[in-house]
Amino acid sequence: MTTVTPHPGVLRIRPYMVLEDAGGGTHIEINIASNENAFGASPAAIAAGIEAMRGIERYSEHAEKTLADAIAKHSDLNPDGVVCGFGSDDLLARTARIFLSPGDELIHSANGYQKIPNYAYANGADAVAAPDREFTADVDSILNCVTDRTRIVMIANPDNPTGSYVSGKEVRRLHAGLPHNVVLVLDSAYLEYVEAEDYENPAGLVEETDNVIMTRTFSKIYGLAGLRLGWAYAPPTIADMLRRVGVTYPVSGPASCSGLAALQDTEHTARVFAETVKVRRWFGEALAENRIIVHRSQANFVLATFPDPGRSARMVYDYLLENGIAARRFPTPNFSDCVRFTIGFDHEMVRAAEVMREFFR
Repeated sequence: MTTVTPHPGVLRIRPYMVLEDAGGGTHIEINIASNENAFGASPAAIAAGIEAMRGIERYSEHAEKTLADAIAKHSDLNPDGVVCGFGSDDLLARTARIFLSPGDELIHSANGYQKIPNYAYANGADAVAAPDREFTADVDSILNCVTDRTRIVMIANPDNPTGSYVSGKEVRRLHAGLPHNVVLVLDSAYLEYVEAEDYENPAGLVEETDNVIMTRTFSKIYGLAGLRLGWAYAPPTIADMLRRVGVTYPVSGPASCSGLAALQDTEHTARVFAETVKVRRWFGEALAENRIIVHRSQANFVLATFPDPGRSARMVYDYLLENGIAARRFPTPNFSDCVRFTIGFDHEMVRAAEVMREFFR
C-alpha cells in the first residue's frame, strides 16, 4: 500500500535540547533550564504589547518594516539589510531554505548549537560537524571541512550550550578562508551578554562583505522569549531573499510594539546585563569550589562538566530536581557529563549553589 512519506532529510531531524521532562511531577521552585531572562521584559515593553492587543483583529501589515527600521536606527545599521521574523530560529531556517539543496553541505561546530544540523536536514542537505577545541569552535577545523558541496558555515557566537566564543579576529580569519560562494552565518543571540574585549559585533563584517549574515533575538536580554521575535542583518541582496521566503506577516502587532519599547528602554537592558554578569561570575566560582569543570561563559548561563562517574551529571541533575531546581541536560553523547545552569535571580542561584555544595559534601 502506498503511503505518504516525507523526503529523507525530515526523518534525520532529532530533538536537540530536552533530554527528559524537567520535574516529571516534582514541584519546581527554581527553573534555570532554558536560558530565559529571569529579570523579565521591560515594563514599557509589556505595556506596549498589552496595548497593541486592542487592535489584534487586524493583520500586522507594517509591523515587520516598522520594527526593522527602528532596529537599524537603534544600532546604526542599513535598514535595507534588517529583516525581522518570529525568533532568530525563523531567520536561520529561512537562510537554510534559500541556500541549501539536496546534496549540499552545511558545516557547524561539533559541540556548538545543537539545532543547527536540523536546518540542513530539513532541506535535504548534509550537516558536517567540524571538531572543536575544548567546546570552542575551531577555525582551522571548520576550514578543513570545506568542500565543493559546502554552501553554508553556521556557528553560534557566543555558543550554546557551552557559552564559549570566537574572537573577532578569528571570525574574520574564518570568513577570509571561505570560498566566495559559501555563506557565513553568525547566530549572535547572546551578543548582549558578552564582556570579552576581543569579541566583535558581526555587523561590521556584514557591511564589508556580501556573504555574511548575523542573526539576533529579543528572547534573551530583552526578555521577550514568549513573543518569538528576532532579526537578521545581511547584505541587502540577501535580506531581500530572506523576506521573499518568509511567511505573510512574519511579526505580530503586539510583538513588534513590545520590541520597539524594549529597544528604547536602555536602562532596563543595562540593568539586566550588569546583574547577569555579576551573578555569572560568582556562581561559576561557586561551582568550581566543588572541583568540577566550569566552562567560562559569555552568555546568560554556565555549563559544568562532572567527570567523576560516582558524582555524575545525571546524579547532580536528579539531586537538583529533588530540591525543586530544574537545570538542563542534553541528549548528545558529548554532553552526557554536563549540566547547564541558566543565570537566574541572585537568591535562586544562591540556593542552587547551596544544593550543589550539599551534594558534594
